[in-house]
Amino acid sequence: MSDHLETIVSLQHHLTVEKETERQLAGIPAWMRDLHDEHSRAQAEIDALHAVAQAAGQKRRAAEAGIADTQEKLKHLQQQMSMVRNQREYGALLQEIDTAKAALRRFEEEALAALEETENAELAEAGKKEAFAGLAARYQEGLARWEEEKPALRAVLATTRETIATLRASLTPALRSQFERIYERTKGEALAPLRRTERVGGPSLWHCGHCNYQVRPQVAVEIRSARALVQCESCKRLLYPEPAS
Repeated sequence: MSDHLETIVSLQHHLTVEKETERQLAGIPAWMRDLHDEHSRAQAEIDALHAVAQAAGQKRRAAEAGIADTQEKLKHLQQQMSMVRNQREYGALLQEIDTAKAALRRFEEEALAALEETENAELAEAGKKEAFAGLAARYQEGLARWEEEKPALRAVLATTRETIATLRASLTPALRSQFERIYERTKGEALAPLRRTERVGGPSLWHCGHCNYQVRPQVAVEIRSARALVQCESCKRLLYPEPAS
């Protein structure tokens, strides 16, 4: 492989390692994934119960405010009883009082239901938290172990970045710019292997290992023998000879 093509293949490899290492450092390791998911589900259940209790508490406070307002209204209406002047006013006042009493009963029922809902949610939340304690402890142990593993990954990342910088510097500005344009456009997959398909009774066919576009035999020879830098005519990735199995 020519120096340039070998450099580009190595650069692509190290950029992939860099991206994967960054992903690992930003996420959760595979050995901790199940524990992390279990912890997240349990925490979400506790949070949901807490939200229910909070919402029920708000409903209870709103109902209690309604009770206080309605009781005050009833008190005012009852004070007006001595001031009615005729039967019509008396009947209208009684209707208002009945309406206020019905509203008071509704608010009292709502307050009681909200209180029960709050107590049930808080009781369930307390039970979940008690059961969650052991899981939380195991999760913290896992996090501590993960923190112990991170320095090694950070060291790999630092070495990889140094190698990437060296490889980039060894390319000509034109080649570096070409590679980086392809790398950005293909979202990190700037290269594609040149692959061969054997045909019975005929010459081999060569194609792009990414998009399967057929590569002309002359171009395949240039890539394999002269180690030329050639882009696939279809996907525009740089082709490189696939290592022998």
